[in-house]
Amino acid sequence: MSYSLVVGKPHPRQVNWPKSAVNLVLSENYVEIIHSFDGLTSDELTAFATGSGTVAVTVGDRHLMWCYRFDAPARPGAPKGALGWGDAPWEAYRQRDRTVGVPGEQGEPFTAYMVLVDASTGIIEGLRTAEIGKEVADALRHGVARQLALPYDHEAASHEIDAVYRRHPSTQSLLREAIAGQRIPALDS
Repeated sequence: MSYSLVVGKPHPRQVNWPKSAVNLVLSENYVEIIHSFDGLTSDELTAFATGSGTVAVTVGDRHLMWCYRFDAPARPGAPKGALGWGDAPWEAYRQRDRTVGVPGEQGEPFTAYMVLVDASTGIIEGLRTAEIGKEVADALRHGVARQLALPYDHEAASHEIDAVYRRHPSTQSLLREAIAGQRIPALDS
């Protein structure tokens, strides 16, 4: 990355952050997964910053879906907080400002930078890294290669993504099509 990320400071990329969305930046040198939400509770913020996570990948011809969940560490007598299941479609040809790829070689894990941005302010509310295991890493490599092997056709990609959402009204349903998934351990607080 060519910029610094600091909790409490604006994200260096000045964009209109969508509410309740995730943007994957897949590059041969690094992966940044930007979660933009607003109005998160303190338990949801804790879940992202230090809790355990689960991620999964589905792959289509012209898109992939990134599925995610974060769970706050349990506290005695308190309900367990979570940043519940969500998903985000990703298309290689829509990532215009960086060369598309996935770090490492087939069979190798990589480290991803996860960023939580307040969608209404652009302020970074959480940062963490996560080791993306070889199965998920290879699923991403497969999905990127599959997309880049086809000519750009945003309309076909949109139809493909719409069909996925018609088949799967929830992320939990979508997980049945996942080709890889993994748990991300909680961080020591």
